[in-house]
Amino acid sequence: MSYVVSPYAVDLEGLRLIGSYGQEFVDDIVRSAPANVLERLDEAEDVGLTPGDVIRQLLRGEPMHRDFGPSYGHALEALCRHSGTQLNNAHWAGMRFGYFALVQNALAEIGVDFDPSELVLSGSPVNLPEIEDFPSIGYLDNREIKSLAEIFADADLDRLADDTVRASVADLVEWLRVCQDNGTGLVCFYY
Repeated sequence: MSYVVSPYAVDLEGLRLIGSYGQEFVDDIVRSAPANVLERLDEAEDVGLTPGDVIRQLLRGEPMHRDFGPSYGHALEALCRHSGTQLNNAHWAGMRFGYFALVQNALAEIGVDFDPSELVLSGSPVNLPEIEDFPSIGYLDNREIKSLAEIFADADLDRLADDTVRASVADLVEWLRVCQDNGTGLVCFYY
């Protein structure tokens, strides 16, 4: 089985307004979410919660069911998709978790000290019930993005020997550029 990193350039301060969104905004997200996104929220149907209920609980600050952290994680992704910009992940799809270490080792060989698994393991930018499995969530704020962009700007990425790794790193550098240009944070989901 292969997995994917789904990156979003999104206003972190806007995300942190969770709990203050109105029902109209909740309805907009439910209407605009693609069917495959809403399907990821159906785990909570076991206790009678629809995908719309899960999104409403998250965005309106209602009590969340502690056993359905993954559903709320996917609801957060629906918010990022609605309020942010989904970034190109062509070279971060169809992968296994070990790919992060492959990229980290390749970067280390050219003098870049960065563990790309931090992109999906640093945790959610908002409080969610515990997620034991998927999605894994991570984020970078503007300060971290600037620092990481400087590291990559100083590196000779052409020295990366593996074409696939070089393409993945190019995607990452583009994510950082878009976030810097737009003054947004970066939120990544892995599933």
